[in-house]
Amino acid sequence: MPFHLLFPLGASILFVLGMMLAKQAIQRGASPWTGTFYGNLWLALAWGAVAVARGEVIPTEAWWHAGIVGLLFVLGQLFTYLAYQFGDVSVATPVFGVKVLMVAALTATLANTPVSNMIWLAGAMASAGVILIQWSPGSTSLERRRQIITILLAMSAAFSLSLFDVGLQKWAGEWNSYAFLPVMFGTAGIASLVFFPKVDSARRLRETKSTWWMLAGTFLMATQATGMCFSLAEFGDAPRINIVYALRGLWGVILAWLFARQLGTSEASVGRPAMIRRLFGAMLLTAAVLLAMTDHPALPAV
Repeated sequence: MPFHLLFPLGASILFVLGMMLAKQAIQRGASPWTGTFYGNLWLALAWGAVAVARGEVIPTEAWWHAGIVGLLFVLGQLFTYLAYQFGDVSVATPVFGVKVLMVAALTATLANTPVSNMIWLAGAMASAGVILIQWSPGSTSLERRRQIITILLAMSAAFSLSLFDVGLQKWAGEWNSYAFLPVMFGTAGIASLVFFPKVDSARRLRETKSTWWMLAGTFLMATQATGMCFSLAEFGDAPRINIVYALRGLWGVILAWLFARQLGTSEASVGRPAMIRRLFGAMLLTAAVLLAMTDHPALPAV
């Protein structure tokens, strides 16, 4: 495997581990708004340091482009943390794979070109995968409702981040990525201040024993996002980066299943048949992503 593909591979694993830790904090009583705030704060600080080190950002007339993309990123992050508040890691994570299909459809729509039959087939496969993931015979109406809410929130996150991807591909491509991303993530960090009234205080995090889980989880999420941005800016190769990063759907089921008892997550009480269905659903979603990438190899992977 080419060396640079280790970045999206590591990012796909860090994404799942980060959300597993953040979900622990949420289960202990922390707010998902706190996760969104700290995750974007880490990114703003990291890319702010890049801007200081390089001494360069995009011209002020392009800041509104970076601002729009940054706001879409914040919205996507918020829906992501809310999805993990309501549902399992093994349910929410594979659904994020539909982002690639959404980007393909949005790109075709904006370019005023018809969506290919390959994308429609991939969409059908993804739909079947989502049905498998949420299908739990014998579950209570409350459990089914929570799963549906989880999937809707994950789809909302995927759609917001799809718009983010399209905007990033269009506007960041006009400038040096290392000059564009600090302004974009800086906007995301500033916009996240709106959530501050809902952010848990340090005392609240200590009382719920969720400080370490929240800080570690959001740090890993910021690290994987930085890794993805670096790999795209430095190496390009969006098709293969997309394919490798799409493996997070599989890791979301496998790692959540492996560490369910140690972390005390709800996957520990989910029966083997349900987890196997989720695994097959994740595999279908991953296959749909590969199919979409084969048809539309220029999709971004952030």
